[in-house]
Amino acid sequence: MLRKLVEQAASVAGLRIVGTGLGVAVSIVLARAFGTEALGVYAYCIALMMLASVPISYGWGGMLLRSVAKEGRLDGLSRAMARYGTFGALGAALLAALAGYAALWIGRTDIAAAIAPVGLGAIGLLATALLADQISALRMASLRGIDRPALAQLPEMLLRPVFLIGGIGVLWFAVRPDGIAQVMLGVFGAVALAAVLSALFGQWILSRVTQIRPTREVDRTTRRAWITSAAALAGSAGLVQLNGYVDLLLLGSLSNAEEVGHYRAALQIAMLANFGYIALNMLAGQRFSNLLAKGDREGAAKTATHLSRLALLAAIPLPIALLIGGGWIFGFLFGSDFTASALPALIISLGFCFSAMVGMAHALLIMSHGEFIAMRITAVALLTNILACFVLIPNYGLLGAALSNAIASAVWNALLWYFARRATGIDTSAIGLSLRQA
Repeated sequence: MLRKLVEQAASVAGLRIVGTGLGVAVSIVLARAFGTEALGVYAYCIALMMLASVPISYGWGGMLLRSVAKEGRLDGLSRAMARYGTFGALGAALLAALAGYAALWIGRTDIAAAIAPVGLGAIGLLATALLADQISALRMASLRGIDRPALAQLPEMLLRPVFLIGGIGVLWFAVRPDGIAQVMLGVFGAVALAAVLSALFGQWILSRVTQIRPTREVDRTTRRAWITSAAALAGSAGLVQLNGYVDLLLLGSLSNAEEVGHYRAALQIAMLANFGYIALNMLAGQRFSNLLAKGDREGAAKTATHLSRLALLAAIPLPIALLIGGGWIFGFLFGSDFTASALPALIISLGFCFSAMVGMAHALLIMSHGEFIAMRITAVALLTNILACFVLIPNYGLLGAALSNAIASAVWNALLWYFARRATGIDTSAIGLSLRQA
């Protein structure tokens, strides 16, 4: 078991390392080509787009993953589930576009003012990218369910950032837009094109590795059950996403676009400490669902311990590097203006180390049908994050946002560990306590 986990984790983590590096490269290219303000506006809008994707990408997608993993194949029922998810993706993109236009009309922040002159085009491009991302998420869930985690994330981890960097490069060398509004219109065009191309490639991969089976017809009762389950999963995942972005969003509301740009750089580098956790978490959901369905709690417990220890081993090096030479790293990558991002990055990376030590408690709760418990826990962590942001950001700026992030992460993971162990008897942490009667 451990050998297979390590082999799959290595392939997924290797892909995740390259993808994370390319994601950092996007921020570096954008910051060096168009400045801190452009990076801040981009980060703020992408954060909002990620939140808008939650109902389908994480709600319906999580339900699809659970369905496919139980059978080990994309059967007729799962195909029907994916089809209804695609219809939902289109509706979500249209609603997000309407909300975006309304936000531009009433918004008074620096970020809203920066894109208001090209608002119609900018929101349309972001809605297109949102639709493509949600369809990609459904395809990713299907591939993860049939135990193809590396193939699942190949288009998003490799192709999409490459396309985006290429688009920004063309914008810089060939178009040379004048003013922040025109810059952002071009950047969002590159975002939309990259999302569509990676989605098309992902669908081609899915068609090559799965057998096409007839889509089953489902009755109204089944569809209602799907909507209820997806809503619960989306509620939990939405709170997770909001908890991950609320510090950046509140920083943008309480400060300016340049501060958001600095914080985006800090988050991008700090995320390198989390790549192992994220990669391993992509294995955790399928493993927990399959083992629990077989009644193999001992196997699930061993899997949880192995995953946590591997994640912690991958997380530790980054905070050490930031402690030794964080200012130099940021100055070299982003420019001398970004040395202030080093300390916030260190604080956030330490929070990710704590997450790795606690392990995959959230995935265990979700796959054992504890989404409502996870949702309530995440709501507590979100409230903690918001309160900490309002207290710390006005006085400490970037540092306050980073401290809020770390505090909320510690609260969230500690509560998840406690309730996952109480519900299943399984310790997900790196300590690996013995099984307890659930």
